[in-house]
Amino acid sequence: MDNSKKTLKIKRTSLSQEVYQHLQQQIITLELAPGEKLNDLELAEQFGVSRTPVREALKKLEEEGLVVFKPGSRTNVTALNVVQARETFPIVATLHGLASQLAFPHITPETLVTLRKLNTEFRTAIGQEDALEAMQCDDAFHHVFLQASQNQQLTETLSRLTPLVRRLEFAQFSRIGSSSADDHDAIIQACEQRDVDLLVRLTRQNWNGLGRHIIAALKEE
Repeated sequence: MDNSKKTLKIKRTSLSQEVYQHLQQQIITLELAPGEKLNDLELAEQFGVSRTPVREALKKLEEEGLVVFKPGSRTNVTALNVVQARETFPIVATLHGLASQLAFPHITPETLVTLRKLNTEFRTAIGQEDALEAMQCDDAFHHVFLQASQNQQLTETLSRLTPLVRRLEFAQFSRIGSSSADDHDAIIQACEQRDVDLLVRLTRQNWNGLGRHIIAALKEE
């Protein structure tokens, strides 16, 4: 086996992942605006890499629905639209509901302490109008259930869909308010009451409610 070729492959994969993560963050936070054209050569120069890892990163972003390839080798950041939100949020809500159901038997007093801490941080970030911090805290809150679900396929599926909904949320953050933090309090209470049906229902309502807020805001624009 040629070990030098194996090493180069690992390095290229690492570069592709690094470019992907950076571009994904820029798209979610609207640093790369909806509809903005992306040039793989310019991006390669910006990151100091060849065009191959950039193209690999863009391909993964296309699979997540964050960029779209158009005729003539054009790549653009996907536009924000109501259809995208309407199609995605019910799926995300259902999957998170399933995650909470699978996680339920594994929720411990320590888990509840973690959930309360994360929701306190989430509420603080909302109060400070720190959209990025708020979304990171929200992700961390729901990841507790994903991790406890012990279902890797579920986690991977949601990891593909989450960037799409987070970008929509970031774009409408000022209009959303603190309702999600209140939803989290109710979710924690359902865990304390050991009511799995209520937990699943509240978790789905949390995500569907966020979706309704975002859809309404998009319709006003």
